[in-house]
Amino acid sequence: MNKQTIKTWLPAFTGMCCMAFGSGIMSIYGFFVDPLSQEFGVGAAVLNTGPIALLLVPAFLGAVIGKMADRLPVRNIMLAGASLSMFALIAIGLAPTLVWVALGFFSFSLGMSMYGPVVVNGMLVKLYPGREARALALAAIGMSVASIILPPLIGSLMAYFDWRLALQIMAASLLVVLWGMILAGTPRGVVDTGGDSEAPVAGAFYRVKAFWLIGLSVALGLNVMIVLSVCYPPFFIGRGYTVADAGWFLAIAGVAGLSGKSLLAWQGDAVRNHVKWLAACLLLLNAVGLGWLYLSADTSQVIAALVLTGASTGAFIPMHSYLNSRYFDASIISQVTGAQMPLFLPFGLTGAPLAGYVFDQTGNYDVVILALSGILVLAAVMIVCTPAATTQR
Repeated sequence: MNKQTIKTWLPAFTGMCCMAFGSGIMSIYGFFVDPLSQEFGVGAAVLNTGPIALLLVPAFLGAVIGKMADRLPVRNIMLAGASLSMFALIAIGLAPTLVWVALGFFSFSLGMSMYGPVVVNGMLVKLYPGREARALALAAIGMSVASIILPPLIGSLMAYFDWRLALQIMAASLLVVLWGMILAGTPRGVVDTGGDSEAPVAGAFYRVKAFWLIGLSVALGLNVMIVLSVCYPPFFIGRGYTVADAGWFLAIAGVAGLSGKSLLAWQGDAVRNHVKWLAACLLLLNAVGLGWLYLSADTSQVIAALVLTGASTGAFIPMHSYLNSRYFDASIISQVTGAQMPLFLPFGLTGAPLAGYVFDQTGNYDVVILALSGILVLAAVMIVCTPAATTQR
């Protein structure tokens, strides 16, 4: 890779870093549940509500953050967000009470939103017209990178230090990396997109049918993935597999997800004029994979089903901003994405508890797997009903 290529794609790699050390930090959340439970005397059920902040903050502040990202230099927003989130983690390491921990995690969630998907994906759509799929997929690969790097890192730190110092060392190190990448790979000023007279302008996008259909379908598709992350281990154990087997199954799904994102980066831009059909196909493939998983009778079928669901899930993750880029002008893309975030709340807040209720009543997640497959089909239908894109970028 020559210097010019590196310079061209440096913002996309910066997005990858932000995704890895922003949203990707949730891959190590489970490491801290037991130490916090023991130190502050609360159950895991209480601590497991922490990730809800990751839904609430974007839902209530996503539109504001998106508007800022469209009007102000993203470098400043991302630097402020990285600083807030990492210093919040350092402060959690000093927490004397659980309330302090909660406030720290809320601050972390707010900071992460300022260098997370709404801001990063909006920047990439503006910087890479005609190559949005590749840029967005490269950034999304950061989530897979995080799942590979962060668990061994925090595991090693916690083997030598207590959870407080381990968290602070990690946060301080990631802050240095984030600052370096953001300073090197983001534009100094506001990105000039040139505008598009045929695209909906700021404020008018609420009246566009595509705004609601894309928001709802993506909300359903991505929240199904969140519920699955809760259901998978008990589902496999209920089918007679060991905890170690479940871990390997999830690793296989993760590798397949990385492959799906890589495939989208390679060929996604070739179908940019038919992106709604691509998104619908990915949702349907995921639904078929879950149905196959439900019917699986042996390990080979489980693996095949997970490869299908993992690859389609990985490729679908960048679809939110990619779909929006085909219907809305790049100058307001962050506002549009941020304004759709409240649509994630209903299923995001109820999906996992409802799945847990079904498990308590039936002793397994079989019905949940089938229901999630049906929800993916519904999301695919919504995408297909989206009108033809009109933006010409």
